Amino acid sequence: MQTRPDGPAALWFARFTRGIHDALPESVRRLLPVTFIGYAIINGSSFVIDMAILSVIGHYWNLPYGISFSIGYALASVYAFVLNRWLNFREHGNLGTQSSKYTFVIVSNYVIWILGFGSLLGYLGVQLQVARVTAACIEGVYIYLMLRLWVFPRHTGDADS
Repeated sequence: MQTRPDGPAALWFARFTRGIHDALPESVRRLLPVTFIGYAIINGSSFVIDMAILSVIGHYWNLPYGISFSIGYALASVYAFVLNRWLNFREHGNLGTQSSKYTFVIVSNYVIWILGFGSLLGYLGVQLQVARVTAACIEGVYIYLMLRLWVFPRHTGDADS
């Protein structure tokens, strides 16, 4: 795999997330990779973008909820992919392969955790917002692990080091 040096933005982001990681208690640092901190920052901002897009669509267009949700989720997912690839995992591999894998991860996440698990919790009588937050916590771990282990696997030059 051909790699190129990371640019100043990626290096700044690496120093920033490393600084947060270094400030954590030792017991947490051992369990939490630096890239998880970057992932949490990027995907947290992705959620804000998703909600902003949903609000704009809801205010100016009269689209069905499913279409509105899908547009916001899709655009926020593209944003998260680009930033995670560039800043967090600092991966310069095959964009086509990575984006195909990422698409699978996002679609499977939607089906398994948002629709499947969220619906199961609803069926079990869990309040809607509690079910959605619970599903979001699990999907966050799922997406991170899929990114770290499958979409952007690091065999050499680990982004966490």
